[in-house]
Amino acid sequence: MLRGSATRRRRGHVIALVVILLVFLVGMVAFAIDTGYVAATRTRLQGSGDAGALAAAGKLTTWPGQDVPESTARSEARKFVALNEPLSVRDEDLRLVRYNPLKPAAERLSTNYSVAAPPNGVELTIRRDSLANGRLNLCFGPVLGHGSADIRTKATAYILPAKGVKAGAPLLPYTMQIDYYFACVGQQRNGVDGKRIEVADNYTVRSDGSVTYGPDGVFECVLFSSKQNAPGNFGSLDIGSGSNGTPELHRQIMNGPTTADFQEPDFRSKVAADGALYTPVNVTGDTGMSTSTKHSFELTFGEPRIVPLYDTVSGSGDGAVYHVVAYAAITVLAVDFNGTPKRLWIQPTKVITNKATAGDIDSPVSYGVFMPPKLVVR
Repeated sequence: MLRGSATRRRRGHVIALVVILLVFLVGMVAFAIDTGYVAATRTRLQGSGDAGALAAAGKLTTWPGQDVPESTARSEARKFVALNEPLSVRDEDLRLVRYNPLKPAAERLSTNYSVAAPPNGVELTIRRDSLANGRLNLCFGPVLGHGSADIRTKATAYILPAKGVKAGAPLLPYTMQIDYYFACVGQQRNGVDGKRIEVADNYTVRSDGSVTYGPDGVFECVLFSSKQNAPGNFGSLDIGSGSNGTPELHRQIMNGPTTADFQEPDFRSKVAADGALYTPVNVTGDTGMSTSTKHSFELTFGEPRIVPLYDTVSGSGDGAVYHVVAYAAITVLAVDFNGTPKRLWIQPTKVITNKATAGDIDSPVSYGVFMPPKLVVR
């Protein structure tokens, strides 16, 4: 009979190797967990910063000569950060800036601004470090000698004035003489009659859009048509067909022009390839104001609208041609079409619309009319 070979004893070398490797494995898992935790926190902070910067930039809308709304923008940024994360923002980490995407990359951002050249952007740093909100405590970092981590994110958002107006924008089919607009924003100007334009502060537009009698710190002026049907400081425009009647005027006062209006044979040659109406542009119109539009204007009291601004007009009556040179945001406050001349009170306001094209902050062709705020992609 053959004797079988004796079985060898195993000495546990594999167990020792597994124990050694397990230490490294646990360390790698701990590192991965902490790294993911840091990354997730950074993403949340970035989202909070983006929201705060966009909200603050949206509050940097002004008209010429208006004080910089610095405190409002700062409060809005902190408000939206807190809505996302319970974090504080240092004053040093919240900067108002002027941002011009049309300039070379190295020259786009400037911290110098004034009333004449107001800020249009916000640079917001969100941090969790020793300066604010405390360092982020790690789960397994203390085992490796790193119990916490610093996290900082930066977001920059900006808002640009509008340049061209597209179909669907709240554009009135009426045009206002430009000197009357600038008189409303506090500049001394002479009117079409050669006399100094008188302004007053008799109306208030409340936050809910209602209009009440009483001052609100914003000047109003009176727009009217002429007794003799001659050029005055206000007149209708043929945005679309040259034979615009009361139904078209009512529709455009309420909702602005449509794509079909811009594509009318009488008008489409004035519209650019991107679908926008740019200034300067000559537009035919009528120097009078139709009594039948009174109710249309009453329905828009307190609502922001865009009005074309003209500098000169030739012709009279329904043969008038207005030289439109800019756009401005206004609010209609009151109308009186019972007497002669018919009168309409307006004051400057601000409009943010995506039915427009972006302009240049250094040479704006619109006043109080802005595109929605955007983030700077880094």
